[in-house]
Amino acid sequence: MPKCEWCSVEKLGDGVYALIDRDGGWFLSNTGLVDMGSYTLVIDTQYNEARARDVLQVIEDLGLPAPKLVLNTHHHGDHAWGNHVIGAPAIMHREAARMVEALRDLAPAMYEPFFPQLDFTGSKYTRPDIIVGDEGLTLQADKGSIHIRYLGPAHTPGDLVAIVDWAKAVFAGDLVFNKVTPLALDGTIQGWLRALDELEKLADGKKIVGGHGPIADKKVLSGIRGYLRHVLEGAREALEEGITDPLAIARRIGPGPLRGWKEEERLVLNVARALMGLHGRPPGEIPPDLPELARKMLEYRGQ
Repeated sequence: MPKCEWCSVEKLGDGVYALIDRDGGWFLSNTGLVDMGSYTLVIDTQYNEARARDVLQVIEDLGLPAPKLVLNTHHHGDHAWGNHVIGAPAIMHREAARMVEALRDLAPAMYEPFFPQLDFTGSKYTRPDIIVGDEGLTLQADKGSIHIRYLGPAHTPGDLVAIVDWAKAVFAGDLVFNKVTPLALDGTIQGWLRALDELEKLADGKKIVGGHGPIADKKVLSGIRGYLRHVLEGAREALEEGITDPLAIARRIGPGPLRGWKEEERLVLNVARALMGLHGRPPGEIPPDLPELARKMLEYRGQ
């Protein structure tokens, strides 16, 4: 297997690989590679130029054909800012494309103050080339089919999953986190719960490559589902008692079934999103008090 400073390269099937980040924390995501026969499909392209170039090097080291198509499972920068480095046409759901347009002038500058340890060199959005609707898309490779499915707004408004038939593998993007706390910053917790129910059917008997953390199977979904329900119910009960501060609610309910997973402080942001959902705010809307929420998140981490 090729060497990768930040990832392990894991073979899932004939010509199908996952690049699993060894940390999986903020902006440290996974990438998929699929040999389509005459070209390589890249699933998510990392957050900066250096890591995207590492993906290209892994493709070369594996002896895979040149990348000529990208699938972005959603719009977040750690999955899409490397598109211009890969240099191939990119597929996104139409809602992800809408978010790219909304954020192009803000990212990554909006994140730099909160993550000074990260290198955002070459991090930028580029418009997708192929827009997928709710009906999804099927790609045909020499070895079989890849079914790209939209399961509704969840982690973000425009999450896609890719089912690689011959490898019995699902690239689930950030619908699935493993050993790393999920994040619903601009999605919908209610929608995420519905998407997990559908994903459980699709992932039966298959390996799941989530957006962050090690490869899993469908058993990981129960923990994520339990956590999201815990957050939603805790926010609802607090709201009924007149408590509206996400930090206070996070301290009150704790991480529940995912205690011990990395980045537990995300609970503050998840509570904020749950409150927005309970107030009828749509997915895709960024919390208006994001800098203050980030401060509270750091306060929760240091408690």
